[in-house]
Amino acid sequence: MQRIKKPFVWFVLAALIVTLFPPGIVQKASAAAAANYFLPDDVTLRNTAFLTLEDTPDQIGKDRSKMYITTSPTVDFTGTYSHVTEESLRVKVERLTLNSQTKKWETDSSQFKNGSISRDTTSTDYSQKFKVSKLSLFAGYNKITLSGSQNGITREDTFYILFDQVPYVQDLKLLGSSYGTIYLNEGAEVVSDRDNVSISGEVKNATEVTVKVNGGTGLVTTLTQTGKFFSPSLNLSPGRNKIEITIKSGADSVTIDRSIYYFDKNKPFDRIVLDYNGQSYDVNNKVAVVTDSKTPPATSTGTIKFSVLLNDTGNPFGPQGTGKGAVTLTDGNNPTATPVTTFTVTNETEVPAPDGTTRAYRIVDIEVPITFSNGDQKFSLNLQYDNVYTTFANINFKYLPGEASITHLKYMKDNSTPPADITTLPDLDGTEADKDNFYILVAADQSFNASDLKAVYMPKGDTGPTLTPAGGSGNQQVFKVSGFSSGKQQVKFSIGNSNASKTATISYATKNYIYVEGLYDGQVITKDSSNLNLSLEISGEYRDFENLSSPQFFVNGISNDKLATPITFNPTVNSPTFNFSLPIDISGPLYYGENRIKFVGVSMDGKGNSRKIVKELRIYIQDTNVSNITVFRPKVFDPSVNFVGLDLTDTSGANTQLNSILAGSPEFKLTGDKYETSAQKYDLIIQGSGAKIINLLRGTESVFSSQTDGTGLDTILTNTTMTSTQLVTGSIVRSGQPTLQYDLAVYNGKFVLRIKDISLDTLGSQVYNLELINTTGARTSQRLEVTRVLAPYRILSPVPTVGDQIIVNKNFVRFDIEAEGATKVIIDKGEAIKRTDLPDNAPARFIYDYVGLKPDKSTKIKIQIVRGQETLNETIEVYYTSAIAVDTQYMTDKPATKYSAFNKALELSFPKGTVLKTANVPEGSVTKFYPDNKLLFGIADPKTGIVERRNDYGNIFNIDKDARTPSGQATLTLPEDLVEFFNSTAKTSNFTRVSNVYWIHGGIGETGSGDTYKPATNGLPPYSILPQYSTNQNFRDVMIREPERKLVPSQRGTLKLQFDKNVVDEAGTTVTVFRFNENSEWENLGGAVDTKNNTVTVPFDDFGYYMVMKQSRGFSDITSHPWGRNILNALYSKGIMSNVQANAFGADDLTTRGEFATLLVKGLNIPLNYDNKVQTYFDVVPGAKTDTWEFKYIETASRAGIITGISEGYFGVEEPVSREQAALMVARALKLKLATNDDKLNAALSKQFMDAGKIDRYARPAVQAVYKAKIMDGQSVTTPGSKKASINFNPKNSMTRAEAGKIAVELLKKSTKIFPKNLS
Repeated sequence: MQRIKKPFVWFVLAALIVTLFPPGIVQKASAAAAANYFLPDDVTLRNTAFLTLEDTPDQIGKDRSKMYITTSPTVDFTGTYSHVTEESLRVKVERLTLNSQTKKWETDSSQFKNGSISRDTTSTDYSQKFKVSKLSLFAGYNKITLSGSQNGITREDTFYILFDQVPYVQDLKLLGSSYGTIYLNEGAEVVSDRDNVSISGEVKNATEVTVKVNGGTGLVTTLTQTGKFFSPSLNLSPGRNKIEITIKSGADSVTIDRSIYYFDKNKPFDRIVLDYNGQSYDVNNKVAVVTDSKTPPATSTGTIKFSVLLNDTGNPFGPQGTGKGAVTLTDGNNPTATPVTTFTVTNETEVPAPDGTTRAYRIVDIEVPITFSNGDQKFSLNLQYDNVYTTFANINFKYLPGEASITHLKYMKDNSTPPADITTLPDLDGTEADKDNFYILVAADQSFNASDLKAVYMPKGDTGPTLTPAGGSGNQQVFKVSGFSSGKQQVKFSIGNSNASKTATISYATKNYIYVEGLYDGQVITKDSSNLNLSLEISGEYRDFENLSSPQFFVNGISNDKLATPITFNPTVNSPTFNFSLPIDISGPLYYGENRIKFVGVSMDGKGNSRKIVKELRIYIQDTNVSNITVFRPKVFDPSVNFVGLDLTDTSGANTQLNSILAGSPEFKLTGDKYETSAQKYDLIIQGSGAKIINLLRGTESVFSSQTDGTGLDTILTNTTMTSTQLVTGSIVRSGQPTLQYDLAVYNGKFVLRIKDISLDTLGSQVYNLELINTTGARTSQRLEVTRVLAPYRILSPVPTVGDQIIVNKNFVRFDIEAEGATKVIIDKGEAIKRTDLPDNAPARFIYDYVGLKPDKSTKIKIQIVRGQETLNETIEVYYTSAIAVDTQYMTDKPATKYSAFNKALELSFPKGTVLKTANVPEGSVTKFYPDNKLLFGIADPKTGIVERRNDYGNIFNIDKDARTPSGQATLTLPEDLVEFFNSTAKTSNFTRVSNVYWIHGGIGETGSGDTYKPATNGLPPYSILPQYSTNQNFRDVMIREPERKLVPSQRGTLKLQFDKNVVDEAGTTVTVFRFNENSEWENLGGAVDTKNNTVTVPFDDFGYYMVMKQSRGFSDITSHPWGRNILNALYSKGIMSNVQANAFGADDLTTRGEFATLLVKGLNIPLNYDNKVQTYFDVVPGAKTDTWEFKYIETASRAGIITGISEGYFGVEEPVSREQAALMVARALKLKLATNDDKLNAALSKQFMDAGKIDRYARPAVQAVYKAKIMDGQSVTTPGSKKASINFNPKNSMTRAEAGKIAVELLKKSTKIFPKNLS
């Protein structure tokens, strides 16, 4: 696509961009609105943008059909975005809670998560697709905000998701059977041949899973974070087992039932019941009592019904006569009676093995008629199957005609009216009652009088609970049970004198307790004592007391009726609630600190046993109005620092005046808990808040008191209605002591106090005690000790890093030694430089870079302090660990032509005679050379670019004050804009870093003269430049504000970097080197790759950050190109060609003259040669830059003679380049040997190309040269009647970017090692 230069096009484009800005972009609308910039593909999710948090019909939650609902804790979704950039995409999840007063949904500032959102590279239909992956949700309603920015404007859309955290089961399996894993699908018949098994499965949204067998105790399973659970060992009973699996999540729970048959060939019966007179009696290993209204003696008939589990032989058990089964029922009381052999098979089910085909088991339901008389009955049930299996069961029961038998005991809790279907009521047996009185339903096999029902506690059987008839008639009666005794009781129920009794186990645990609203033991309650009449409201209830006597409460050991102001306290059973207020005051009853509140009550159970219920709470009341001491230290002030204009409304790190006042001084060294100094005068600086009184004592003597050393200071200190900072100055007069001056700044309870010029004339210590007292009398104190020492010198740097050892991961240390009166300091054999950036009255300090530490061992370094004729000698040891990691540094000990660092991960070499020189020579000045500079190599933090996070002074970057400065002032800070540029992916979004980020620096040059002189330096870290050398702390600011100090090599060098050895050989063409340049952007330098040694080599012209990256993404028009994929990817990855759009490379766009010239300069690594003040072509202005060409490359090509203009002063930078123009540029760039431009050449070209006559005369030698060098070829053409193809050169044709790329690759393969010879 040809580029158009006309200004009108740019005007129209700008107008179109303006129309993209949505109306009302400055102010966010609070009402619901359609999504504008982010459109999820899911329609339900997209439509939630119309919902609102306000109490309106469209409020979230009012209509669940409008909500996007999920039961998964994470969600994925895709969609399209517009008017925002890919790099700025963000997604945020906020929990929503309903405000019960306003009825509005609100976000909680502490309940939010940032999720993962990126461009969806899998989409083929639209480039601006986004993908949100594994977005974590809060239980309940979630506010999802998708946002991004473009041109400094932030745009966002909001959607809502309901995470219904309902627990559910995804998978259930039976483990332990000899058949292996068996799936427990709903409705399936499952059989285990072992009684000891376990259950596993997978659940979602669960916090606990329990498994219960046959109504027993629930066993807690092992639940993993992924939702898989494993039960403990489960013991099955022969026959059918009921398995209950309960999945819990907070207040929600789900219970599912499964049946598992345990096949025991010795006990194959699942159930055996006697069906008689409409009742079913369990006679499987139990002695049932059977009753009716007949007059004894009597004979009756019924049916024995049973289920049996058999090994399947493949033949059916029944029906009788045709099947392979036989049943015999024998009366044990009447041996002469004929055995019953008649039976009916009512159901027969085949249960295959887990594979679904192999025979395994057969479940058979059988009925057999039975005849019996009154008294104890004994029968034998025998069973045979297919002549291979025989088993039997004994059946015993009592038949008592004429006696009433209880058939059902049901628990009705507080309800006295039974339902129509009493089987829906829970059984009384196994009930856990929640109080000592409740209702039960008793059903019998015949009508009975309510007064005949008896209930006694077993085993004694002499007492029982009180039974009161409460309704019912006939054979179903309702009773109220009262005075039930606590504990697990076995209660026998019977009617009249009937021997047919029924026993139920009932548990009742007394649950009397005292509930206190909103308070718990150990609770911390904060109160502001500056408010008057503070109190604590206490309310609660005596719950589930059958009766209540002696209710009482105590506050800190004093009963309610003995308090200074007595409180009446008389809750009862009928009115159990209470509410009262306790004052918080220094006179009680509640105090600041620990308080104990105890409630007492007495209750009686059904047996007359008394229970004393006690609830005791420890409540801690904290006063938020306490005094705080944030700074208390000695300080030697810079004379320029004062309190005038001090503003305490801003106590953040941005208040530079406050930072200067509070910062520590290097004149004081904190040793243990003492400040040591050789200074003879100092100030005390105190910062605090919440104080009414400030007392400062030295020993027992008062140094300062706000009550005596000023007027109304207590009022000023406690005033919280100030609109600006109030400054107070005053004098401190003490008898026999020098008068001191002080400055006090106060703003709404916050203060800064400075006491000036305290003398420290003699050696020894001064011990201070600072005491702050608030309005309630609470005291805060701190001790400070200042010691004057006779210090011939102090080593301020380096300081110990581990205990008392100095251990570093670099081969050098920076010395900073304070030596008052010293004439010079010698370290090893080098003389240290005296610092010139200190105040006139400050002790002398000397700095020196010691290079040459021995790796992985200690190096002894000799220090000499010279004062006139006297020399003090000292030796320190520094251990250098050569382990390579972020922050590792290496400094060259002397100039050389080859350098190697970090186990040869970095190698830098220069031609012989290379020195450092001034890069930017000011007008009227000369180039300066620096032959002795030591280069610094470092491994930078890839997120921030920091090298030397902890400096030799022990200061942590971005945290500690800067001890290198004269008075330890501001913190070493990281400029946010520079970090943003450092992390920018504008040029690297399609690449992945495959090496460390390396910092290479040769130092900065000298500047100024006299008092403004700043010396030259060795290599420096990027962000911590010593004030001795520059007022700018980072490399970028030095380059911008002091450009004349930038140093570069006098000759081009070569940099070789190692990269990740896991990168495969075939990726060599996509491995490249990036440099962070002086324009604060990452620049692709390309590089020649050695795939065998995993290294890449680039020319070295400038210092800065370097890293190796590998192309990880490309462009669709490259991937789909019919022949240029490999070469275009290679050119793009090496930075020789760039993409023309964010999502397209522009392979088929036409190549311009400007781009082709730029391509040659970049590809051949021609050293840049340009001057921003000199312009060769009027259509290429200094500083001009587009996606495909840049002024500095055009100017370099021009000065190198590679290009000339189309006409005088006009290059035609945006004109398409013709093939003959490209041939001429290539021939000049490669300095190819050109033939004489004569008739002989013309004749040769005519033989080579059919269209030789179209080649302009000026281009003929170049066309022949590039064709012979096989850098450019022609187009094959077959003419009619000719067997041999002819060739056209097409000299006037324009070239696509892909065609230009092909030419570039061919010439680079011949002239450089950047691409392998087989790249095509």
